[in-house]
Amino acid sequence: MPDNPKDPEKEAMPKCRPVWEREVLIKDANVVHGGGCKPGEERIAVIKKAPKAVHPNVVVMKNGGLVNLFTKIRDENTGAAEFVQYSKRIMRLLVEETAAGLPCKPLAVNTPTNVRYKGQVSIIDINPEKVCLVSIIRAGDALLESFRELFPGATVGKMWIQRNESSSTKEAVHSCTKLPPAINEMEAVVLCDPMLATGGSSMAALHTLIDDYGVKPERIVFSNVISCPEGLDALAKDFPDVKIVTAWVDEGLNQEKFILPGLGDYGDRFFNTVATKRSDYL
Repeated sequence: MPDNPKDPEKEAMPKCRPVWEREVLIKDANVVHGGGCKPGEERIAVIKKAPKAVHPNVVVMKNGGLVNLFTKIRDENTGAAEFVQYSKRIMRLLVEETAAGLPCKPLAVNTPTNVRYKGQVSIIDINPEKVCLVSIIRAGDALLESFRELFPGATVGKMWIQRNESSSTKEAVHSCTKLPPAINEMEAVVLCDPMLATGGSSMAALHTLIDDYGVKPERIVFSNVISCPEGLDALAKDFPDVKIVTAWVDEGLNQEKFILPGLGDYGDRFFNTVATKRSDYL
């Protein structure tokens, strides 16, 4: 019986690796221990580094449906309405994961089967006014929407921070801040920004919260949809006590400081203001 013909699409599928395994183009033999390449040669090395090894206080969501949802929002052919639909499904899961990481109190309840159940509830369910949701405008407002749909009683703050796209370093530009009084007395502060790339915007926001408003780092949770090793590493150096909850860790940044494989500009796609071409991300 003849062998079954090979499926060209199946053959072309890339080998799946954990999200923290990164392929790096190596030119220097000393970059990877034990590896070597002759002068003028290049090779691809796989760098294995788990998220916890990059940032000591990061939580990466584990949910079997995320691959399907991320496939839709990454697709350049996904329109604005679908992008919002699938993004909100991801963010709904992310909100619950973030809420689970906030301070909790034990609570025992009676079930209809007359059994005592010892559980717990999050502070955002008991006293939502003791939790401040801070969005980094504009993309952060997308994630803020999902938080407020579940926790409409939470306090809200805003920061206008954008990265300078005309600069090669894409440094953050902080324009405006509006935070509630006594934010430093809140039980928790949740920083909302869907993308953690270089970490410039989030670090500017964290410096403002901690240095200017006196919020304790251990009371801050940074919630984002996609992060990358470079951003996690940057936050680990300055803010190791800030907890990060992310739905996905991508491979890394390209020369233009865009996350790869990424999904483009989150704010533009969510709010249907896409004006960029594919070449803008290359």
